[in-house]
Amino acid sequence: MKLCLSTWSLRSQINRDFPFHEFPKVAKERYGIEAVELCQQHFPPPDSRRLDQLLEVVTANGSTITNIPVDVGNISQRDAAKRAYDVKLIKSWVDVAAYIGAPSIRVNTGRQDGEPDLSITVASYNEIADYAAPKGIRIGLENHGGLSADPANIVKLVEAVGAKRFGTLPDFGNFSPEDRYRALEMIVPYALIVHAKTLDFDENGHMPQFDFARCLEIVHKGGYDGYLSIEFEGKGDQYDGVAKSIALIRTLEPGIS
Repeated sequence: MKLCLSTWSLRSQINRDFPFHEFPKVAKERYGIEAVELCQQHFPPPDSRRLDQLLEVVTANGSTITNIPVDVGNISQRDAAKRAYDVKLIKSWVDVAAYIGAPSIRVNTGRQDGEPDLSITVASYNEIADYAAPKGIRIGLENHGGLSADPANIVKLVEAVGAKRFGTLPDFGNFSPEDRYRALEMIVPYALIVHAKTLDFDENGHMPQFDFARCLEIVHKGGYDGYLSIEFEGKGDQYDGVAKSIALIRTLEPGIS
């Protein structure tokens, strides 16, 4: 596996300590990490000038963009007109991914009132995947609340849309504590990228909120060998949190690059 750093990990520093487009440089110079995951919510308005600024930094630092987590729209809402508007908006992020060379975007399931009707969600994902596939972009689904809080829904959606165009983004921290490990086992086999979520560390450098080592073991057993994207979500210092996250992963995965 390889390390990746998500902009979410330094969410409070972006556009305060450094501009968004310099994130790949910060990841490389501060942490020695060349792969970056760029959250849609951290982008400035993505016109070609701003995207070219980002690409210049990516090239200069030998960086790789792994994914864009997109947090707009609700592709499962029952109102057809509103759903169509949101799907169109998400397609624009497929175009951004194609422009900057990201191989995938994360699209949330969204929420639905009443008894779930996954056929609506499947239709939306199929439309987005149909648009993305000719551009070489795959669609990822994270366990990120709403319909995706149930791992059985995630598996049904992946199988309905097709794994060649669609996969999962298992996040260590987003399932309920009682379901975490069983649910991760269900969705890891379809993973495009894994979110190695970390929370606050204690004075000994341990993260007690859940069994991170067990999550990594599940990833291995699921046959995954791609990027582990660090998502530090603690309340403490984010620079320090990322450093401790890297140290934790390297302790458990000494051969990780």
